[in-house]
Amino acid sequence: MGPDSISAAVIVRNEEAVLERCLASLDGVVDEIVLVHDGDCDDASLEIAQRHRARIFVRPHTGSPELQTVFAFEQCEGEWILNVDADEFLSDELRAALPELVQQPGVNGYEFLWRMWDGKRLISEDGPFKLVLFRRAAVHMLGIIEALETVDGVVERSRLELVHRPLYNNFTARAFVSKWRRRAKTRARQYLTDFSELPKFNWKGPDDWPRWRHAANALSPLLFIPYGAATFAFAFYQSRSYYSLRENLRFALFAGLYSGLAQFYVAKFRYFGD
Repeated sequence: MGPDSISAAVIVRNEEAVLERCLASLDGVVDEIVLVHDGDCDDASLEIAQRHRARIFVRPHTGSPELQTVFAFEQCEGEWILNVDADEFLSDELRAALPELVQQPGVNGYEFLWRMWDGKRLISEDGPFKLVLFRRAAVHMLGIIEALETVDGVVERSRLELVHRPLYNNFTARAFVSKWRRRAKTRARQYLTDFSELPKFNWKGPDDWPRWRHAANALSPLLFIPYGAATFAFAFYQSRSYYSLRENLRFALFAGLYSGLAQFYVAKFRYFGD
């Protein structure tokens, strides 16, 4: 593909309820859609992707979208990668601005406004922001759950919106038991995996887990409560300007519980097995 070309990377697992609006927002503004399905598909997601002329890959189920993201990035052929989830779609303003954004010579990445939605209403207005668009040659990623891409050079923050509209509230007791507990187990298993076996894209970082991660694994029976408490405090401070006090407390509590639970499973898997 030529200069300023854009590959959209979309990771899905049975997302027929939201996938049409996502892919429709990409039509006409990206040069290709690379869609990776995590495991066998049990709904109409692949048929929807075919209608939008996506390049489709069905991969073994991992339960960790980030593992599939590394593979998707490897398949992208554009100069730029637009990393979009199935429950997200481009606002009209972002669609219109996208061709101009990728022509800026001094910028390697963009963070877009990503307002929080609880399944029924917006609960934030001025944030948070999410890194979504970046030059393929400048982005680096480690394929573990909750991993974030890093980009060399200048990353601009824009108030253009990537609309986030999940059909349910991610921050309820039911979601924690069904979704976040499962993700915490996956995260714990990855922390205990040999670093060389983890998928990586354009990786320029260390070739082993940092010393603090080795120490956290070894001391995990003692650390899961302090670890969760520290995560709660950090999340509460970091997001204080985006949410009301009530919502910020709720999100920080979920972050702390999730992080502490992951450390609990590290202790369980390391010392007692599955």
